[in-house]
Amino acid sequence: MIPAGQVQTLTGLTSNQLREWSHRRDLIPPDVQGNGPGRPALYSWQTVLLLRLAVVLRERFRIELQAHKDLLHALRGLFSGTPFPTLRGCVLALRAMEQGELLPEGLVRVGGGDPDTLFLHLDPHLDVLETQFAPQDQGGQLPLFRAVRIR
Repeated sequence: MIPAGQVQTLTGLTSNQLREWSHRRDLIPPDVQGNGPGRPALYSWQTVLLLRLAVVLRERFRIELQAHKDLLHALRGLFSGTPFPTLRGCVLALRAMEQGELLPEGLVRVGGGDPDTLFLHLDPHLDVLETQFAPQDQGGQLPLFRAVRIR
């Protein structure tokens, strides 16, 4: 979990935009609500990934997020149980902006399938998140014991 200040850096949102999306409009709420001054809201990597994708939808595709609030909440559920490594090489398929589906990149065909689907590649976003959420200091970890054959 990371605080709102770092989420702003990872998403490019200002503090006002993040507050607007997370609290006032309830588009993508934090995982842990802030409790007053000095207790910032906390976000998981899944929520930060969803915020980054929402920025892409708004900035690059000019999609009004408030109109798709239910989709954003459903996507949060889609990401919540998914391990980070399994998202590598995946695409988020937004079917008519009503439901989301995770697909391997190899299954995405240009010009085929549903013509009303928007595909968002996850790897560029995962690369950014990996640097923030990777373990920072592993110097204090003890070395593993040598494997011993048991008969």
